[in-house]
Amino acid sequence: MNKLIAIFVILFLTACSSLETQNPYLLIYPNIEDKDGVVVFENEHVVLQKLIVGPGEWEGIHSHPGNQLYVHIKGGEWSGLLDGEVEYSAEIDGDGSVGWMDDIPLSAGHNSGNTGDEAIELIYVTLKKDKPLYPNQERSSHVYPNLAQELLFENDRLIAQRVQIEPGQWEGVHSHPGDQIYIVIKAGETSAKLGGKIQYSEQIGKDGDAGWMDAIELDAGHESGNTGDTVIDLVWITLK
Repeated sequence: MNKLIAIFVILFLTACSSLETQNPYLLIYPNIEDKDGVVVFENEHVVLQKLIVGPGEWEGIHSHPGNQLYVHIKGGEWSGLLDGEVEYSAEIDGDGSVGWMDDIPLSAGHNSGNTGDEAIELIYVTLKKDKPLYPNQERSSHVYPNLAQELLFENDRLIAQRVQIEPGQWEGVHSHPGDQIYIVIKAGETSAKLGGKIQYSEQIGKDGDAGWMDAIELDAGHESGNTGDTVIDLVWITLK
């Protein structure tokens, strides 16, 4: 009997180890219904994982791989524990707010909970590499000629900016440096031009949409506009 129990323990530990090996960049919240979340985008540089924590839910003790930016699609009230002790309580993070997460080992006993009344929805942007993509190149903030941009966060790995586009506004012709991620906080109806000609029109997105932007030169004549009747709210992340 003891030998059988030992075999089951070994198999269980091996399975857990295998899961960690298969998903080194993904979070697992053991206590919530969808503990693995949803991978909304992945390439060789980043993985974007969406997680939803319902009101009254605690994530469960988990680790973080580090090099992560979290972006709140739907914010709310957080409380946190570290090794069973209160780390923070009833902190409010609004829609579109962001923050940086360093690595946290499982042994630290890190756990956060939604202590508010509404579900919290967030996307973790996890960088796969430990070093900048462009260590010898100056990467600057994204610029829309016709719009104001809010700098949310910057370190040696990335720049995070927020842009709100009012109904009827167009961004103005602009370039993209490439290796950028966009995350939609509040979706709406968009149209786009390329070289002065309509590229697409009246495209409807969803809150929480996300994707990758390759480089676009200024002379391509690229710009998008809000052709709907609600404000569009975006977070742009430029990798360094």
